Amino acid sequence: MNPLGDEVRDEVYTAAADWHSRLMDEDNSAHAYAEFDAWLAADARHQAAFSAVEQAWSSMRGARVDPRILKLRREALSATHRLRFFRVAAAAAVIGVGVAVAYLANPLFRDGRVTNPARMMGAATDGGEFRTAVGERSSVTLSDGSSVVLNTNSRIEVRFTAQQRNVRLLAGQAWFQVAKNAARPFVVEAGDQRVTALGTAFDVRLDDLDTGDSVQVTLTEGTVSVEPIRSPLTRLIRRPVVAAVLEPGEALVVKDDAPAMKSKADLVKVSSWRQGQVVFDNDTLDAAVAEINRYSPLRIELADARLGQLRVSGVFKAGHSESFVETVTGHYPIQIAARDETRILLTPLTQ
Repeated sequence: MNPLGDEVRDEVYTAAADWHSRLMDEDNSAHAYAEFDAWLAADARHQAAFSAVEQAWSSMRGARVDPRILKLRREALSATHRLRFFRVAAAAAVIGVGVAVAYLANPLFRDGRVTNPARMMGAATDGGEFRTAVGERSSVTLSDGSSVVLNTNSRIEVRFTAQQRNVRLLAGQAWFQVAKNAARPFVVEAGDQRVTALGTAFDVRLDDLDTGDSVQVTLTEGTVSVEPIRSPLTRLIRRPVVAAVLEPGEALVVKDDAPAMKSKADLVKVSSWRQGQVVFDNDTLDAAVAEINRYSPLRIELADARLGQLRVSGVFKAGHSESFVETVTGHYPIQIAARDETRILLTPLTQ
C-alpha cells in the first residue's frame, strides 16, 4: 500500500517535475536555486520525488536520445500540460517519466536503428498494385528512379505512361520521393484529390472516416499542387477547379464534410512512421489510441469517453500496443478491465 495519499503523491511529483524543468534553463538566478533548496528541505518526500525524475532524465540522456524526444519531454514537463482527472494527477511528471519508460523499453531508441526495416518489394516497376499488411512497412522502387514507402495496411496502384507517372493511393499512407522530370508530371490520386509534383518529397494519408474520406498531404521538399478530381458532370459544365499549392513544411487536410484546411505541418510526427515510431505531442488519448491501433491487430478500446480527453506526449514503437498500454496504465488513473487475443479494454481506475 502506498504510504502517501494518491493526491499528495501526485502533487509532490508534479512539483518535482516542474523544478527539474526550471533548473534546466540556463538563465536561472541565484534566487531560483535558493527557492529550490528551500523546497527540498521542506519535506523529505521532495528529495525522493526529485531524484526519481532526475533518474528518468539521466537514463534518457545516457541512451543517445533523439532531440525530438528531449523536446517533447521538456514540453510535457511544462506546468501548462497539467491535468485534473478523477483526482489530482501529476500529468507533467507522469508524461515525462512515461516518455522515459517508452524509450528505455524500446530497442529502436537504444541503438538508433529501425528494428523492423521496410520490406523491399522487388525490382523497379512502372505498373502494378502493391500493399502492406497491418504493422508492416514496405518500399517500392519505380522505373523512373522515384521511390514510395508504404505505411501499415496501405495499398497503391502504379500506372506509368510516356506522358505521365500515375499512382493511386487506395488505402493507408505513403511517402513519395519523386525523381525530377518536367516532361512527365508525377500524379498521386487519393480519395477525390489529385496531387501533382515534378521533383519533390511528400506524404499522403487516406483515412476512411464515418463521415467520408479524409486526405492529408504533407510536403517535405519542393512544391506540389492539390486539387479535386473533377467528375464527368463537373467537366461537362466546366466548373472551375481551384488548386492549393503547398510549400515545404505545409500540410493540407481535405475532408468530405469540411472545407480544405492548410496549416504548418509537424514534420517530426508526420515522418516518424518511416522510422517505425509513433509520436504524440499533447494529443488526446482518443487520438493516440486510434493511431496505435493502426499498427496492430490487437485493438485498444476506451470504455469511458472521459478517458479519451486525457493528454499524451511521448514516442512509442509502432505495433507495440502492449507497451503503450503499460505506460498509460502505469501513469494515469486507468486500468485494464478486460483483455483477450484481439483487444484490451481500458476503464477508469476504481478508488
